[in-house]
Amino acid sequence: MTKWAIILDEGEDQFSLEYEDTLGRKNRMRLDAHSYERALREARSYLGIDQNERDEAGDQWVVE
Repeated sequence: MTKWAIILDEGEDQFSLEYEDTLGRKNRMRLDAHSYERALREARSYLGIDQNERDEAGDQWVVE
Protein backbone atom coordinates (compact mmCIF):
# COMPACT_ATOMS: atom_id res chain seq x y z
CA MET A 1 0.00 0.00 0.00
CA THR A 2 1.26 3.49 -0.83
CA LYS A 3 0.50 6.33 1.56
CA TRP A 4 0.86 10.05 0.85
CA ALA A 5 1.93 12.93 3.05
CA ILE A 6 2.26 16.58 2.09
CA ILE A 7 4.38 19.22 3.77
CA LEU A 8 2.60 22.55 3.57
CA ASP A 9 4.43 25.87 3.69
CA GLU A 10 2.35 28.07 5.99
CA GLY A 11 4.56 31.14 5.41
CA GLU A 12 6.91 32.93 7.79
CA ASP A 13 9.06 29.79 8.24
CA GLN A 14 6.16 27.66 9.48
CA PHE A 15 5.29 24.24 8.07
CA SER A 16 2.57 21.67 8.65
CA LEU A 17 2.08 18.05 7.68
CA GLU A 18 -1.07 16.63 6.10
CA TYR A 19 -1.50 12.85 5.85
CA GLU A 20 -4.19 10.16 5.94
CA ASP A 21 -4.40 7.69 8.78
CA THR A 22 -5.16 4.00 8.34
CA LEU A 23 -8.91 4.74 8.35
CA GLY A 24 -8.58 7.23 5.49
CA ARG A 25 -9.15 10.32 7.64
CA LYS A 26 -7.02 13.36 6.86
CA ASN A 27 -4.87 14.64 9.69
CA ARG A 28 -2.93 17.86 9.90
CA MET A 29 -0.28 18.85 12.38
CA ARG A 30 2.14 21.72 12.78
CA LEU A 31 5.81 20.87 12.44
CA ASP A 32 8.48 22.43 14.63
CA ALA A 33 10.71 23.44 11.70
CA HIS A 34 11.93 26.64 10.10
CA SER A 35 13.04 25.12 6.77
CA TYR A 36 11.56 22.65 4.31
CA GLU A 37 14.47 20.23 4.85
CA ARG A 38 13.92 20.23 8.62
CA ALA A 39 10.16 19.82 8.11
CA LEU A 40 10.81 16.82 5.86
CA ARG A 41 13.07 15.18 8.46
CA GLU A 42 10.52 15.81 11.22
CA ALA A 43 7.65 14.43 9.11
CA ARG A 44 9.60 11.28 8.22
CA SER A 45 10.50 10.76 11.87
CA TYR A 46 6.91 11.30 13.08
CA LEU A 47 5.52 8.88 10.48
CA GLY A 48 8.26 6.30 11.17
CA ILE A 49 9.55 6.29 7.61
CA ASP A 50 12.94 4.64 7.09
CA GLN A 51 15.56 5.16 4.38
CA ASN A 52 13.65 2.73 2.13
CA GLU A 53 10.55 4.99 2.28
CA ARG A 54 8.63 2.45 4.36
CA ASP A 55 7.02 2.63 7.79
CA GLU A 56 7.02 0.01 10.55
CA ALA A 57 4.04 -1.77 8.95
CA GLY A 58 5.94 -2.03 5.66
CA ASP A 59 3.75 0.49 3.84
CA GLN A 60 5.41 2.64 1.16
CA TRP A 61 5.28 6.44 1.71
CA VAL A 62 5.54 9.38 -0.66
CA VAL A 63 6.26 12.66 1.11
CA GLU A 64 6.04 15.84 -0.92
